[in-house]
Amino acid sequence: MNKNFKCIIFDLDGTLIDSGPDLLNSLNHVLKIEGLGQVSNSVLGDLVGGGAEAMIRKGFQHLEFNFDESKMNRYVKDFLEFYMKNCIKETKLYSGVETTLRYFYDKNIKLCLCTNKKQYLTDKIISGFDIAKYFNLVLGSSERMKLKPNHEMLKYCVDYIKCTPEQCIMIGDSDNDIIPANKLGISSVYVNYGYGTLSKNVKPSFEVKSVKEIIRILVN
Repeated sequence: MNKNFKCIIFDLDGTLIDSGPDLLNSLNHVLKIEGLGQVSNSVLGDLVGGGAEAMIRKGFQHLEFNFDESKMNRYVKDFLEFYMKNCIKETKLYSGVETTLRYFYDKNIKLCLCTNKKQYLTDKIISGFDIAKYFNLVLGSSERMKLKPNHEMLKYCVDYIKCTPEQCIMIGDSDNDIIPANKLGISSVYVNYGYGTLSKNVKPSFEVKSVKEIIRILVN
């Protein structure tokens, strides 16, 4: 094990879980209520990330529909109520996730989960997949901190675990994960199997095609 690393910080959607189908169903539920068309899964990668409000905005924009800004709270409420009931209906862990989490847990590496998903939804999902036991900290979105790509959430993880940025590594599937890691001087791994993409000027420390490759990176 590379002795420099004491803590691994994981993103959730597109990194540990394939949550796209349930998120898309929730978006389409909102659109259906409004009497609009449905969004296909072919554009899912452009919609996921940034929380429910961001996904709703992108969904309406994709359909080229201008909505009343004053209705956004209602849209979000409808989205979250539907998603809460269905958030593990079609969602799956990516292959190798539990094996990888268990490996680092057994090696006494501190594990954090840092996601823009609401805290209560995050807790329900990881409990449903029985992986909550592996994490020292589960940090979902709240009004206390700005969402990624702002660096506040990652900094909270580092401070909570009482590590230096150099002793941590961030695992994620988009700019939202790599940008704050770079800002804080945290090494990063971009997983290219998720829904997110990287901007050309955003450079991760490593790139992998599967979760299990993270073990190789940290052992060498």
